[in-house]
Amino acid sequence: MKAVRSYLFVPGDSARKMEKAAQSAAHALILDLEDSVAAANKTQALSTTCEFLRTSDVAGPRELWVRLNASDPTQALAELATLPLDRVTGVFHPKLENREQLLRMGHWLDALEARDGLVRGATGIVGIITETATAMVGTQASSLADGHPRLRGYSWGSEDLSATLGRVPLPGATPAQERLLHTVQMHCLLMAGAAGVDAIDTISANFRDKETLADECALARELGYVAKMAIHPAQLDPINAGLATDAAALEWAQRVQALREADPDAASFSLDGRMVDEPHIKTAARILARRDDP
Repeated sequence: MKAVRSYLFVPGDSARKMEKAAQSAAHALILDLEDSVAAANKTQALSTTCEFLRTSDVAGPRELWVRLNASDPTQALAELATLPLDRVTGVFHPKLENREQLLRMGHWLDALEARDGLVRGATGIVGIITETATAMVGTQASSLADGHPRLRGYSWGSEDLSATLGRVPLPGATPAQERLLHTVQMHCLLMAGAAGVDAIDTISANFRDKETLADECALARELGYVAKMAIHPAQLDPINAGLATDAAALEWAQRVQALREADPDAASFSLDGRMVDEPHIKTAARILARRDDP
């Protein structure tokens, strides 16, 4: 499976938007049953999403994910039990606060995959891990660093966290906003690294501001993020280009690989006057593993 750089949110109660998204440049779709769906439309959203999954012929090597109402375990389990899991790449777990929640979701998926005759572990999980203060501090939050066999990635967001903190998320860059965003972005990045999964950058709320989006993608890539979420198809081309492996980085990784292949027993090498050792070799391997990005 090719590497994923763009995840496009699509409201689960709109068949029209899902069909349109299926023809977009998104590497993955997130069919949303949570925040983009009004409370009165939750039942309809689940029905519409299931119908789309069962009947649509989604073009291209595109992953299909579903964001559950995971803050309500009863509702989340009912949604999982209704979804045609054979058509789903995995589920997004919003407001993920601790590993116990990951384990619970994993147990549910074990049972449902057995029910449907699917290979155990076929359904992945991506967690959004910065939406509450509880998710950011303490031993329960740090337990997410242990990951889970089904875990594919961690992502972040600040809107729900702003509500938890009682602050108004006004548009525009202010020192307070930048400090908060920096904190949660780095928390997600480090937790993903600890768990050994993809770091997926948050959305850019103003889909018309292509310059800001390009800057966000450049920063995310340099930090170590490998993908980004989107809320509008117009954001997809900039994200796919902005999160693609940098040509200079790819050349460096290929040269490191060549040095390792030439002398596999060496502990370190010299490249352009700088030492290259095991951490650099692992970094090069990760870059090359994603070099065939779509």
